Amino acid sequence: MSPDSLTTHPLFEAFTDPHSGVVSHVLKAVIAPIQQTFYYTNPSLTADERWLWIMTAWPPAPSRTLGLVCLDPGNPVVRHFPQAQFPGALPLVAPDGGVWFGAGAGLYHMSQDGEVRQVFKLPEEYIKGRELRRLATHLSLSSDGKYLLLDGQVGDHWFVGTAALAGGEFRLIREFASHHNHALFSPVHPDLFTIAHDQFRHPVTGEFTHHTERTHLMDVTGNRYECVNSQFRCSPFHGACHEWWSGDGRICYIDYDTGAYEYDLDTGITSHVWREPLCHAHCSGDRRWWCADESPYKWREQPCKVLLYNRLTQARIEVRSAMPMPSTDYWETRRVYHIDPHPQISPRGNYVVYTAIHRGQPSAALCPIEDGIRQALA
Repeated sequence: MSPDSLTTHPLFEAFTDPHSGVVSHVLKAVIAPIQQTFYYTNPSLTADERWLWIMTAWPPAPSRTLGLVCLDPGNPVVRHFPQAQFPGALPLVAPDGGVWFGAGAGLYHMSQDGEVRQVFKLPEEYIKGRELRRLATHLSLSSDGKYLLLDGQVGDHWFVGTAALAGGEFRLIREFASHHNHALFSPVHPDLFTIAHDQFRHPVTGEFTHHTERTHLMDVTGNRYECVNSQFRCSPFHGACHEWWSGDGRICYIDYDTGAYEYDLDTGITSHVWREPLCHAHCSGDRRWWCADESPYKWREQPCKVLLYNRLTQARIEVRSAMPMPSTDYWETRRVYHIDPHPQISPRGNYVVYTAIHRGQPSAALCPIEDGIRQALA
């Protein structure tokens, strides 16, 4: 779809940032009290940018469900799928425009028409009667299209493994005695993935442990485990955090205090791309356009920003200069639903896609990266 099509779309309303003048289009069709875009590592738009998948929730119920919106103003379709409930294993858009999601020990594929089929189930021989606390953080597909990556928690330990889309075979790669999450397959190397070492409370003792090293490179054999950003030692709200892969296979990540970096696996060189404090971030496939929020972790003290950056010119603009905090009720449930902007660049690089707080409620927003913004950042 053309980015300017949202100006006439009956399901969206325009919001012009009072400081920057940048226009975002916010979904005004209400499916649920909470409407969110996907986690920033997983595109919310289909590859053709015609359909927008969103997550929905009804507090205080902890599960989320899926919604789908057509971005064609001539076909303003809204669909809600209560059958797609997922307390974990956040969804991933499939190449066919449908979506994968996790529920319990199972992974499912759902079409845009709501047809659901199971593609995998974590075997009981592995669970062995223990509590399955998480099947995956957010789903990730191998570059050869054969496997979904699982980074789960069972009982009092964590694991990483693969789920074969053909045949449903589970392959355990490695187990951990401390919290590991946010695993992501490389978009160009089918055997490589990143996994984050993260803070946690022990599920039995309640003891809190904070990690000191964040982003690790692994392979499907389990023999590789290398931290790629150990120079940024981690402590609460400092150091390395929030990683993702660029489209050409570089590991990108944030240091809370100094901004965005990328690591080239072939040369071992780390580049400092964006120099300012940031929280969650993402980039376009060619690594020209970068977006970020700063910072939902400080929302109680100050409004949150959503930013767009041109790495070629080192210019940036505020998509949202001062987004207000969610209302009190939503803030109290933020931990359950993770209501952060989580901005991402859309698959074709036409939009910044993020969760906006609009009229006091969370909803999906799309900011076209139009000629005016491109000129401003030239």
